[in-house]
Amino acid sequence: LLLVVHGSWHFLYEIQAKLLPNTIDSASTVNLQTSLSVGLVVKKYWNKLLHLFSVLQQHETSQKRSNPTSSLPVRSKSTVNSEKQCQTIETSFSPCSSCLKYQEYLQDSSESIINLCHLYNLPSSLAHHRCSTSATCESFNDMTHWIDSQSKDFDRLSKHLEYLHSTLNKTKQDLDSSEYKCKQLNETNRHLQQIIHNEKESKKKLEELHEHKLIEIKKDNDQYQWNLNEQIKLLTTQKSNLEQRLKEITEESTSRGEQMEKLELSKIELKFLMEERVKSDDLIKTLEEDRIRLQTQLDVVKRDLEE
Repeated sequence: LLLVVHGSWHFLYEIQAKLLPNTIDSASTVNLQTSLSVGLVVKKYWNKLLHLFSVLQQHETSQKRSNPTSSLPVRSKSTVNSEKQCQTIETSFSPCSSCLKYQEYLQDSSESIINLCHLYNLPSSLAHHRCSTSATCESFNDMTHWIDSQSKDFDRLSKHLEYLHSTLNKTKQDLDSSEYKCKQLNETNRHLQQIIHNEKESKKKLEELHEHKLIEIKKDNDQYQWNLNEQIKLLTTQKSNLEQRLKEITEESTSRGEQMEKLELSKIELKFLMEERVKSDDLIKTLEEDRIRLQTQLDVVKRDLEE
């Protein structure tokens, strides 16, 4: 649309430069070239179009006043020159070349405008007017209606493009926001990936440490198990020895018990013998006393006998 409007503006500029070079404003050319907004370009184009029409009407009016109609030769419709450069629509029997070129340009540009309206699914007043008009050369009223329809289409396209522009800006803002959020998510994801990587490294180190510790514990456990087995073997041997010793002691105790019984019997016998001996000793003592007494008596008797 910008290309179409810029092309239309340059065409009007060329027409004005060819017909009325003294009325050209160089500042408007610079302003249009530096304009980037669609609405502003369309507004400047429309103002340029109205300005050109007003300048042409003023120029034709001044030409009409300077050249009275009575001095103009009467010409038939078939002899009118189609290459006239200055001519009013109301009074002429055939259009001037500038009007024809301008109408041809409007018809050509209308195709682009109508196509743009159809492209954006917008109703086109210019398409309706073009369908209702079949004349090759249109009158001033038709041209005014044509330009009004074109202006409506331009306004419609301008509003739609402004809506699209605002939607695009909003979409761009949403896209920027989404990109920012995506960037934040990427940063968060990268941070989480780093954390996961660190966790994996820590887990790997812990697993290696635990595995090494498990190997050491298993080694210690095997050594402890071997020591226990050796101790069990030693204790089993000691148990066997103790059982054998206990058996021997039991047998010895049994033997000693038998000996104690025998000794007890011997003791009883010795006790009895001792008692018998004491009795014998007492008897011997008594007998000895009797013997001494008898000896004494015997000695007395002998002495008595000797006397």
